[in-house]
Amino acid sequence: MVVQMPCRGNRARRRAGSSAATFGYHGAVRWCRRRAGGWLVAIAALGLVSGCYHGDFIELACDRQGTCIGSATEATGTSTGSSGETSSGSSTTAIEAGLDAYRLTKIEVADPHFYYDFGGCKDVTDLLNFSVNDEIGSGGISFVLLFDPADPELNLAPMILTDGECVVGVDKTTCGYKNPDFKVSTVANNSADVACDAVVPGTTNPNYPQPNVAAPTCFTSPRGTVILPPLVAALPPMVLYDAQIVGSYGSPTAPVDTLVSGLITGFIPQSQAEQIEGMIQSFPFNMWGTVAGGASCQVDVNAPIDDTDPNPNPDLTERGVWIYLNFVAERVEWID
Repeated sequence: MVVQMPCRGNRARRRAGSSAATFGYHGAVRWCRRRAGGWLVAIAALGLVSGCYHGDFIELACDRQGTCIGSATEATGTSTGSSGETSSGSSTTAIEAGLDAYRLTKIEVADPHFYYDFGGCKDVTDLLNFSVNDEIGSGGISFVLLFDPADPELNLAPMILTDGECVVGVDKTTCGYKNPDFKVSTVANNSADVACDAVVPGTTNPNYPQPNVAAPTCFTSPRGTVILPPLVAALPPMVLYDAQIVGSYGSPTAPVDTLVSGLITGFIPQSQAEQIEGMIQSFPFNMWGTVAGGASCQVDVNAPIDDTDPNPNPDLTERGVWIYLNFVAERVEWID
């Protein structure tokens, strides 16, 4: 398998009054590749990655933006900026201690909600959220966002979402990679004056708590394919298509201690939602089997709920569901 070897690019500091950067790529781009196995192979073997979707991170990968966190390998190449000017150079950088790392300390599914028949159809979303946060609190699961750096005054910066191995302490939490191959490399596009909103119109239920919209100063990733680590240990990873990560910096300038009003969102097709199953608090959970309008029970059969959504790819007819995960995160010490 060929995967992208991250390569460091230039990060431009935002000028006063400038708009948030966009993530088109122009002209020639620098490619840095290495051969490796890893989680993409494992997920593909499970049949979780299939079909053709818009916004794949291969198209919006940070190496194409020239903004990736470097690997411990020298990389040379040529990059072309939005102005069409071409520059070349080389760098030797490493993913190492010193990155700005933030562990997600609270994750809640805002939409859809999940329904289960306990001798009567009940909304069990709070139970799922309790299970997720119980494992976060015990250190059983640790989603970590890495920035290089987390500086709200930059236009953009490299960002990685990874599955962390953390020692959670009262005064200090220390994290490192649980599996170095299990990570999503992208970029954080910063905005000083416009809210970062990743909610797709028409895909949320107004009767549920709403997904977060991050107030400035905030960051937005390009849309792409994200593979999330398991939300709880008993569940498999989730593949999110047309996914996006947004959040607000806890401070308008560095250093930043917290990320607030965070949101991870993406589309899960029915065929893949049917594969997300396991035991939650001693009851069997299947995502599609608990989504209203999917295969779940209905609280009121005379007023059925439909939380399913059309496929964001107009060429595909398979329905699915947009999932919205609200989060907050706290700065941790990162050790590679």
